[in-house]
Amino acid sequence: MFAVKRIAARRLRRAAYVVAGLGLLVGPALLDHIGITSNPSASLVGLTCFVAIKLWSKWQTQVLQTSRSGLPNFVALTEQPLPGQHDVIIAIVGRYEEIMATLPGDLHGEFARQIARRLAVGCGARHIYHGEGGLFAWIEPTRSLEQHIDNLEGLRSLFAAPLLVGKHVFDTNVHFGLERNHELDAVTRVNTAVASATEALKHGRTVEMFEAKRLANAAWELSLLARIDEGMRNGDIWLAYQPQWDYHEARLSGAEALIRWNDPVRGPIRPDEFILQAEQAGRIDALTYWVLDQAISAAERFNAFGPRFQISINLSAQLVDKPSLISSVADIVRRRGIDCRLLTIEVTETAGMCNRPAAIQNLMKLRAMGFRLSIDDFGTGEASLSYLAELPSDELKLDRRFVSKIVHHERERHIVASTINLAHALKQTVVAEGIEDLSTFELLRQLGCDVGQGYHISRPETLDQLIARYAALTKQGSTKLKSC
Repeated sequence: MFAVKRIAARRLRRAAYVVAGLGLLVGPALLDHIGITSNPSASLVGLTCFVAIKLWSKWQTQVLQTSRSGLPNFVALTEQPLPGQHDVIIAIVGRYEEIMATLPGDLHGEFARQIARRLAVGCGARHIYHGEGGLFAWIEPTRSLEQHIDNLEGLRSLFAAPLLVGKHVFDTNVHFGLERNHELDAVTRVNTAVASATEALKHGRTVEMFEAKRLANAAWELSLLARIDEGMRNGDIWLAYQPQWDYHEARLSGAEALIRWNDPVRGPIRPDEFILQAEQAGRIDALTYWVLDQAISAAERFNAFGPRFQISINLSAQLVDKPSLISSVADIVRRRGIDCRLLTIEVTETAGMCNRPAAIQNLMKLRAMGFRLSIDDFGTGEASLSYLAELPSDELKLDRRFVSKIVHHERERHIVASTINLAHALKQTVVAEGIEDLSTFELLRQLGCDVGQGYHISRPETLDQLIARYAALTKQGSTKLKSC
């Protein structure tokens, strides 16, 4: 009956609009016919105003309301500055899309309205705004964080009772995002609260509160992969080189290539931040092949003078078992014409190998091409005795966590000494990284370590800096450093 009345009322309004419009157009002519003077321009102005009012009303309905529920939407919330000293709260409904998929289309709006009514009862808000994907918003006067949390915990308990929509009964829950920075514009505040609510849903928490800076970081991370490609093209991503000292020959014998990123906006970005992102997004291969190409250039420049100089690069374990690895590396080597014996590939433990047999086969093929293979961070995680038994390696790289303690901790000293002896028995070269002082440097010499790397020897440098220093040392007839 209520629906019939609404339809009848709608038809009556439409008829009234038509009559009013015709009256404005025809009225002046009828008045002139009976001798009453009228102003047609006034009628035209009136008609224009009438149409403008109708269009404005229609715009408000279409743009400022959610079509299914008839509730004001987030545009309505953000089109005007938010009142001062008010906090923005977003509720996100769990299983919202799943429930909507099981409901007939004519009940979608009723489901949203029931949620809004329950939220309004619990929070006392005058307006509940409805967004897409089960999002609802309102504003409340600023209060302490503890008060907000208490109120939202109570509001969440209201959803312990099921929702009855038509003949359908649903259990659901809500999670909340809170935004309290009154200096931000309305759109940023709502977006921040939405991100907070999404995080709360993801981790099963009642409420989450992001800072706007954290939201900006999240948005920046989403564009990280495109920025990596751009950084490789324009030089923002580059390689630093940390020298390695050969104890037996008492000279600089190589360097590890370390990736660096100086973003024009964010400044220096830690390698572990963007390498992990690249691995998770399946883009670590492009980054690795770029590093290989750059390392080949470095090896060519170093070996243009002086004794052999080895360049080491890191290879993510996530890439080791890829079928395309060997062909891609072979293409680069063929194009550059490099002697692969000048390059050492360090297998890292950033991600586990999905296919261990395939990884071992690939490593054997790389070694057959002439590359030296190094087990990085030996003694930690997966890089243990099983690795030493399975991988066709030439070198072990002792993890800095052991190396840094050998002077003052007898246990670590014995572990390092035993590892060096084991590696030598297996005809492996031992590289110790993280050498920070002379005492550690000298103790490793006494323990029989082959190669050292760390700040005591040299900090990482640009390729041009290290080549200039190496060339000067070579010209003097010595590649010794003052610190060594």
